[in-house]
Amino acid sequence: MQNKVTPAADEYTTYEKHEEIRKRRKIVIYERCPDDHNNTTIFFYHGAGGTYRHFKFQIKHLLKLGYRIVTCDMFGHGKSRCNAQPETHMFSFDQYCYDGLSLFDKFSVNTNNILIGHSYGTSLCSVICTERRAKVQKVVLISGGGPYALSPETFSLFSLPTPILSCIRPLILKIFRDVCFRTSPSSTLLSDSELLSIEMPCLQHVMRGQKWDEGDEAYHALISCPVLLMVGKHDKFSSITDEVSMNNVLPRSVLHVLEGGHMLPVDKSHEVNDIITSFLINDWDTHLKVNEATIRKKGKRK
Repeated sequence: MQNKVTPAADEYTTYEKHEEIRKRRKIVIYERCPDDHNNTTIFFYHGAGGTYRHFKFQIKHLLKLGYRIVTCDMFGHGKSRCNAQPETHMFSFDQYCYDGLSLFDKFSVNTNNILIGHSYGTSLCSVICTERRAKVQKVVLISGGGPYALSPETFSLFSLPTPILSCIRPLILKIFRDVCFRTSPSSTLLSDSELLSIEMPCLQHVMRGQKWDEGDEAYHALISCPVLLMVGKHDKFSSITDEVSMNNVLPRSVLHVLEGGHMLPVDKSHEVNDIITSFLINDWDTHLKVNEATIRKKGKRK
């Protein structure tokens, strides 16, 4: 498949820097602060196999609104390549949590911080806003699933031998596009290298390292700040039922169901941007009132 996306060469790279976020954990960090910034920092955490550029439409939109943006390609993803021989322990959920907390601690200059996560990145946001609750004002969780403990994927496509996975990478990309997007052609939104921005051996370790026993209902019930939940009606990875369960467990949350798939930040960028903007600029009660027609109320299933 020929890529149809040609990002501007310096649109992102000008604001990228390689940093050792922790010992032997060198990653690419994107930090940008507009001249007329509003003293609030938004941290983005992408999903497994992805890159921070999955949020490129939100980054561009929120920069225009005056927010300082901090995000990264997680270890082993995008430009944060793993130079050593990959081992499962390097890609465990705990290691990614330490990376996410280190990024937050390094770049959070005050208590005006917002977290936005997609897919696997939502679990990182849940940990960060619990561990650093005094410094997190609001959280946005997109296509993250229910309030359940994470378990490694042992019987799936990624349990195949690595050489086979590497050979069928083009097929995996096609399946991923077909499953995750509702917009056609999706190649106009993300290039192949942006869509699946990780080598197969590393992705296998990421899937095997998704172990978080503490991430159950009791843990998520401790999240005290306002939380915005979004899910696509046609999401094959995060069901509406799971998101309703999460909405019921979180003390102060609201759920929006969009006409899309798993890749809402890209596939439904305008709707996602509008909902996030309303959530950020309005107080809690005002956001509920303004968006009453599209919000799925707690305890109600449609």
